[in-house]
Amino acid sequence: MRAISFLAVFFLFLGACAPTTQRVAVDPKLAEKEAEKQREIALTEFRKDKRRLFAVSYPVLVGGKPLCGERIAPQVGASFSSIFHFPEEFRTAAKTVFGDGEELRIALVVPGAPADKAGLRERDLLLQINGTPVPKGEDAPKAFSKLYSEAAKGSKNFTLDVRRGEEEIHLTITPEMGCDYPVLLANDDSLNAFADGERIVLMRGMVRFAQSDTELATVIAHELAHNAMEHISSKRGNAMVGLFADILASIGGVNTQGTFSRLAAGMYSQEFEAEADYVGLYIMALSGIEIEGAPYFWRRMAAAHPQAIQQGGFLATHPSTPERFLALEKAVEEIKQKQADGKSLRPEIKK
Repeated sequence: MRAISFLAVFFLFLGACAPTTQRVAVDPKLAEKEAEKQREIALTEFRKDKRRLFAVSYPVLVGGKPLCGERIAPQVGASFSSIFHFPEEFRTAAKTVFGDGEELRIALVVPGAPADKAGLRERDLLLQINGTPVPKGEDAPKAFSKLYSEAAKGSKNFTLDVRRGEEEIHLTITPEMGCDYPVLLANDDSLNAFADGERIVLMRGMVRFAQSDTELATVIAHELAHNAMEHISSKRGNAMVGLFADILASIGGVNTQGTFSRLAAGMYSQEFEAEADYVGLYIMALSGIEIEGAPYFWRRMAAAHPQAIQQGGFLATHPSTPERFLALEKAVEEIKQKQADGKSLRPEIKK
């Protein structure tokens, strides 16, 4: 009874705190129209960030080719899309904003890339590649990717037939080789980016924080260096050693709860990050990107987001800000001196 009395008083109190003005009536049909308009805006803003990331990452992937070993593939600097690239509730908006349908259409073209030089343009409808009809439907993106890989194998020329308005256009494209690590944009506002050995992912928060394309290239080159230097496989190898120690401990009757695995996976984390900073600067230089502002970007990020260090974010496993900034400045001096002397731009490897 006391509990019931308490709840009665509680809800009576809430009633006393209710709004006092009359709520404006909203037509459900108009509300749905507004929701659709907001979906259109969301897609437009996302593609704007994606266009920037795509344009900045392309020269980094091509310039970093000498450091990517066998992980290289033909690049043309164009991406495609259809309504099946979007969640079902966004497909109508994609059709309205981008003109997408069930057929594949060119979504983005990097200025100056092979696709641009060949005359390919955004919104071109894909018809044929090397005379083979471009697939349609939900499985078309995967099927077309396979056709492209075959057509562009070995960086050879291939043909692309497209429809632009009422005109059908025949194009010949000559790819160039670049690092085979796709750069993806995640719809996440956190200040983060990562490489997993197969790809590079940047959060929208990181893309927006990078004030210039040079700053954005700094992050991309850093993550590409992680993949090129095989840091992820090294961390996995260390984790396996830790797992073996956990198993031995469990045989001895001690439940470590994965402690050794976690410790081993984290071994050399700061060293890996420092190496990614260092190699990333070389990748930028090889890509023809100015490197002098790169050290300041890391300083600015640490100053603007100190919680990223304290809360285990993007900077948590990196060297301290003063050490990192000074090391990067020395690396810039090293690269500049090599450029002045006409020397090959290759990172110095420990003997």
